[in-house]
Amino acid sequence: MTAAMMQNRPTVRLERYHCERCREANVVGPRATVAIPVRNGANFLAEAIDSALAQTYANLEVFVVDDGSDDGGATAGIAWAYGERIRFIQQANTGVAGALNRVLHEMTGELFCWLSHDDVFEPTKVATQVALYVRLGSPQDALLYSDLSWIDEKGEITGIERFDRRELTPRPWLAFYDGQINGCTILAPRRLLLEIGGIAEGYPHTQDYRTWWCLSRQARFVHIPIPLVRVRQHRNQGSHTQAARQESNAFWTEVIEQTSELEAALLDGSRERFLRRSADFLRYRSPNRAAADRALDLAGKAASEVRVSVVLDLGADGLQVDPVGAGRAVASVLAQTRPPDQLVLVGERAALAESARAAIAASSIVATWVASGEARVTARLRAGLMMATGFYVAFLLAPDIYEPGKIAQQVEAMSAGGYAISHTSYTDPDGTCISSGCFAGTVYPEVLGVAARDLDRDDSSRAMGVGSLVR
Repeated sequence: MTAAMMQNRPTVRLERYHCERCREANVVGPRATVAIPVRNGANFLAEAIDSALAQTYANLEVFVVDDGSDDGGATAGIAWAYGERIRFIQQANTGVAGALNRVLHEMTGELFCWLSHDDVFEPTKVATQVALYVRLGSPQDALLYSDLSWIDEKGEITGIERFDRRELTPRPWLAFYDGQINGCTILAPRRLLLEIGGIAEGYPHTQDYRTWWCLSRQARFVHIPIPLVRVRQHRNQGSHTQAARQESNAFWTEVIEQTSELEAALLDGSRERFLRRSADFLRYRSPNRAAADRALDLAGKAASEVRVSVVLDLGADGLQVDPVGAGRAVASVLAQTRPPDQLVLVGERAALAESARAAIAASSIVATWVASGEARVTARLRAGLMMATGFYVAFLLAPDIYEPGKIAQQVEAMSAGGYAISHTSYTDPDGTCISSGCFAGTVYPEVLGVAARDLDRDDSSRAMGVGSLVR
């Protein structure tokens, strides 16, 4: 996910394509393949095949894979009736993923679509997606998906599910984490799916979302805000069984445990906020109660487990350095109620008394020394920042000192609120509290190497302020 998340992608305005425009894509559009896996599905199969053959996009092939039906030939009989208009394959039961992968290996199309035997494509489904795919430049790393309609056993529409483009445009990978990608709404390059080994086999109830999870870390999700598929809800669906619920809970537990701090922060600002939002989704918009409980459990520990580095500037090389003041600064870091995991010391070792160096060695904090010949404070802090390994980084200039609860208060507030930056007021030597309502001068942007005008460019740069914690 990381590379795909951090890469800026051009956006293309989506229009509601008319059939005439869809048909224009027929001349130059790439070949698309519709894969319909089925097992004992004679009740709805014909309706699914008819919707695939009725597509306005002409450069299309339709595969039907009978995955081990044992209904006395009822399913096969429906498929055979379509003759050469479809490619019909019969095989021993391998599961939905195995049937889809059979098509992936035998298809002649460049683009892959999946249609469950009990669902229905809207007539312009493929044409709309191919048209946008071409307008985007035919990206080989894109998975297109759409909104959808719900239908009952009789095919009557019971509702429409639309997803929020305002959330999905800046965070397209949210489509996976919020369970918004229905497999029958997708269109993806065959090459992309083969690169990840095809549809995930061995997981009869979560093969789709295991595939999207893999793709979320290397592909881009493109949302089309039009219902292009009718998804049927009926009592015979396998997703309603206890086995399906157990597999789904195990899968989502795996997802929340393995999502990295960076991935979580890019989604929600912090791992804690990611876990709490995931818990809400899993508890209230899915049947995954066990996974929701696990997310809440991890959220409660997130602030205490996140790595923190402190960059301490001992003073410029070649200038007069106060070893006593530097020692007091170190002591204030070691006395934190929530100690950092790493202390990056910028300056010469001689700038710190032996007793202070011994105190650091006796602590559980990892010390990293950075020699810097720079006279500018910002340049020295930047050198320290480059060696920091924590998810959060705090700065301290000797002989200033931290109040004991400084790191604990800020980490707790930032983790809960999803803030990228927090700052505090400070107390001057005569005891006066100085309110710092904004960053002073150009210190912060110069340390990070970014322009000040970029600080509040998007939500990821939100900052919060707390009381006086430095003196």
